[in-house]
Amino acid sequence: MHLADKNCNFIGTNAIVAGGVSILTGAAWAYKINNCKKIGVSFLGDGAVNQGIVHEVMNMAALWSIPVVYVIENNLYAVATHVRESSSLEHLAQRALGYGLQGMVVDGMDPLSVYLAMRYARKEALLDSPIVMEVKTYRYKHQAQGLPGSSFGYRTKEEEEEWMKRDPVHQLTEELLKEDSIELKDLSYIKKIASSLISQSISTILKTEEGSYCVPQELYPGKEELKNGVLSNGKALQTAKYAEAETFLHMKNRKFIDVIPDVLCRCLDVHEEAYIIGEEVGHMKGGAFLATKGIYQKHPKRVINTPISEAGFTGMALGLSLIGKRPIVEIMYPDFALAAADPLFNQIGKYRYMFGNQFDVPLIIRTRVSIGTGYGAQHSMEPASLFALFPGWRIVAPSTPFDYVGLFNTAFLSLDPVLVIEHHALYPLEGPVPSELDYCIPFGKARVVKKGNYLTVVSYSYGTIKTLRAAEILASEGIDVEVIDLRTVNYASIDYETIGESLQKTGRLLIVEEGSFLGGVGAQISDEVQRRFFDFLDSEIHRVAGIPIPLPVSKTIETMAIPNDMDIAQEIRRIVKPILEINSKK
Repeated sequence: MHLADKNCNFIGTNAIVAGGVSILTGAAWAYKINNCKKIGVSFLGDGAVNQGIVHEVMNMAALWSIPVVYVIENNLYAVATHVRESSSLEHLAQRALGYGLQGMVVDGMDPLSVYLAMRYARKEALLDSPIVMEVKTYRYKHQAQGLPGSSFGYRTKEEEEEWMKRDPVHQLTEELLKEDSIELKDLSYIKKIASSLISQSISTILKTEEGSYCVPQELYPGKEELKNGVLSNGKALQTAKYAEAETFLHMKNRKFIDVIPDVLCRCLDVHEEAYIIGEEVGHMKGGAFLATKGIYQKHPKRVINTPISEAGFTGMALGLSLIGKRPIVEIMYPDFALAAADPLFNQIGKYRYMFGNQFDVPLIIRTRVSIGTGYGAQHSMEPASLFALFPGWRIVAPSTPFDYVGLFNTAFLSLDPVLVIEHHALYPLEGPVPSELDYCIPFGKARVVKKGNYLTVVSYSYGTIKTLRAAEILASEGIDVEVIDLRTVNYASIDYETIGESLQKTGRLLIVEEGSFLGGVGAQISDEVQRRFFDFLDSEIHRVAGIPIPLPVSKTIETMAIPNDMDIAQEIRRIVKPILEINSKK
């Protein structure tokens, strides 16, 4: 587990059962796109074939004729569960037939059979015919232990002894000697060399203390180095053309929803490695929300309509990115990300760090927040705080058309996975945008969208718009607040410098977010601010957020559960009341 070597095209083992199947399939897909004579070989066990993502991915491999070989190592036991208890089929390779794939069963205890079968499978895969190869084999010991399985009572010693008689190492050597293909002295030499290589490897990374092996202290990183490799070093962004709205002399008002397909299409125009992947992205005149309008007509081979298989196509997008592609994946609603939780959080968010900074993961997830539409609890998630739990993700949440273009361009140039949050209520709103869409906005740079003195209000996405409307209401009452749009909301990239500068002036902080009060991004900001800027604060930190409930289907009731302009205004009045009272006495 957790081994990889990019130099020899080994893109990683996986501690999640079947976790690597989609990733490898995505890599093989990239080989097909690149027209190179390579295949992907995905190893999985008999237990892994029962994971849903395997079936999602095999279906897409067949649909798109991906050059991949799925090698099922059927050793009869998934830990202690016999294959007869988990599959109704005699041969696991029969499952291939359901997806129109070839299936073959091989004696895994016979090296020659495996070799010949793999030669055939490779040939078929190179002809764009993905194939499932079930290798019947055996695991002598209990999973991840040195004791035999019989010690745990789920199989007998007699069964183990019968299988040991078929041990391929002994069988092969006996056959080679019998056929005079090798001499005994040659076997001894091979064993000596193998033993020597293992001993050398052990001595390089281990030492002996009190009769036990241990890793010497000098090979461990220092505590200050532990964060290295969670995110890229940012070199890919050194050539980015950063700009703010004030930079441009000529701009015209554009709707938020209109700039999304424009900037996406520009990425495909400029970068041949860019692909748009998701459900309906090339259908219905531009996907479910017109966010990909016109792109399929211009780039039909790089706008990929997928089955409803979020886990499968998200994991495959990771594989594409590891081979140098730039996938832009649409998750129609943030709630659907939970159907792809393993690829998103166990794989994509951890990949760079888990494999020693060998791999870049240039991948974008776009998703549309539908809070306030009355779509119900399974279509209304605010995803920032969920994705922020995984340090390998960057998260951008633009509130204007201008910021969307700049942040998306930065996300596309980045070598890290980026979540781009699009709020449905922003889609019809207009804002000034230049005609050239090649500018960027840096990660981790907030923007003061309104200056003020009484209070600092921090928000992002549509929360910023609500806050500005609340500030406009309060201005007529003589209440002057400063509003900061975070724009980037993953924990490592929150702009505390801008927040701190504002607090030096105002001394008070309110954090506004539409998502649930429970575990929101605001909770992390509040904690960080009180530790960094305690001396600047003249009162406790305040938060306005959604009521921590699954959002109701009734739109009327839902509006009661999420903060609106008046809620924000009322909280600001309460916070600045002491200031107003002091001013009134002067």
